[in-house]
Amino acid sequence: MKVELLDPYIQISIEKESKFLTRAINFAYKHFSKAYRLSSSVLILDDGERYKKDYFLNWAYHVAMQEENKKESENFQVILDSSHLPIRIKMVEQRGLLEHVVVSLQIIQSTPTNSQVCLKLSRQSRLARRYLCSLFSHYLISYTKEEIFLDSSSPYFWEKIIGMLSQKVIHNIVLDFDYATFKAHNTFECFDEFLTKEEKILKKSYKILGCSYNDDFENIKTRYIELVKIYHPDNVYGQDKKIIDGYAEKFRIINEAYENIKSNFKRIA
Repeated sequence: MKVELLDPYIQISIEKESKFLTRAINFAYKHFSKAYRLSSSVLILDDGERYKKDYFLNWAYHVAMQEENKKESENFQVILDSSHLPIRIKMVEQRGLLEHVVVSLQIIQSTPTNSQVCLKLSRQSRLARRYLCSLFSHYLISYTKEEIFLDSSSPYFWEKIIGMLSQKVIHNIVLDFDYATFKAHNTFECFDEFLTKEEKILKKSYKILGCSYNDDFENIKTRYIELVKIYHPDNVYGQDKKIIDGYAEKFRIINEAYENIKSNFKRIA
């Protein structure tokens, strides 16, 4: 089930097998004078007495397990502010509500005393993030909206990682783990014995910024500015402390990687 603002209406997608579907349709017919049944949906056109619509949307939003999203985004408030629009109750097959989130792995730090990895989500998903944070609660350091930072130096960490490498369905989210990134890092490719310490740091810095060795400095700088704008701690001011800590740590890592690459360009200039 999902509540979302579409142009030019608000859509509540409900699985045909859901018990809430019957309750929602009955509520629409009972409380809205202009509720019309279409082939696979019910359209509510009544734009008077918005408090009824607000109540209905709050109810549906809570049932859809989107309740906690209200704490960290304006998405739900935007929906409520748009409740003058028609509301469409759409009946869908269960598979039609599934959303895919790809999880990849990146090594952030690798020292004998401080080893960290990042699980990166391909898209923002509070449900997926909450599941992974719970799964790795013993290793959790911090997180952003799309990244989870974990202490990989703790006992049995890699056994836990390997044990979760399979497709998982969490509510309406399909988690697909990018096996290639997990396999590459689990073979400890980053600990290449033929690289010097400086070369290892530089290699990791390019990975953090998502750049390649062939990129010119202007491209690297552009990418750096893009990441800084995304992960500046001011963007999450007033939100959950772990999110703030996650953004601050990501911001520090990005700046450190950029300085490493910039220093290398100066040396070879």
